[in-house]
Amino acid sequence: MELLPHGYTNHTTHHAGVVTKTYKGRDAQRRMEREAAALCGLETLGAVLPVPQLIGCTGESLSMTFLEGVHGQDLIDAGWGDAVLRTCGAALRAVHSVDAVEVFPRARPGSVLVHGDFGPNNMLLTDDGSHLTGLLDWEWAHAGDPVEDLAWCEWIVRTHHPRWVAALEGFFDAYGARPPWTARHRAMTARCRELVGFQPHRVDLLIATENWTE
Repeated sequence: MELLPHGYTNHTTHHAGVVTKTYKGRDAQRRMEREAAALCGLETLGAVLPVPQLIGCTGESLSMTFLEGVHGQDLIDAGWGDAVLRTCGAALRAVHSVDAVEVFPRARPGSVLVHGDFGPNNMLLTDDGSHLTGLLDWEWAHAGDPVEDLAWCEWIVRTHHPRWVAALEGFFDAYGARPPWTARHRAMTARCRELVGFQPHRVDLLIATENWTE
């Protein structure tokens, strides 16, 4: 059994083509149920959004199919930041084209599907970063405002890949829109506050984000 990398909260393993994700931390049950609902709702959209197929749910864990690809953060570290972030933009445009009702039937008709933790940290891609092979970790998915995902992807880059900040131009170009900095910054700090509630020791990230300027 292989422990998969890049899991910051949950325990995720791979064996014989099956990924098992055991949810840890606050609201683990709710997050597991949310991801299961999202994967079931997105199953018919596989050609547009490649996501794992849900196999089963047991206690605190989900089992799902293993997807091939290279982790987005690894590709950025290897020098493919421009391609990865353009692919991020195109993928996010596809996410936001989905009516949230198709995934969460109780959502308001016409509302936008929001991934909730969008960025290269939750993407699998081809070796050159040009094509998406898997969009992972839907435990925070909900109907919401598209700026949430746009801002969080930008936050991931500014925090973890600062030398690639200029490549965010390609991200927004591929997405097709760039909300004002005030809206993006407000969404970043709001999400950081939520995560401080989830992981109190990360208050340093909130303080740093609040002091950012474009």
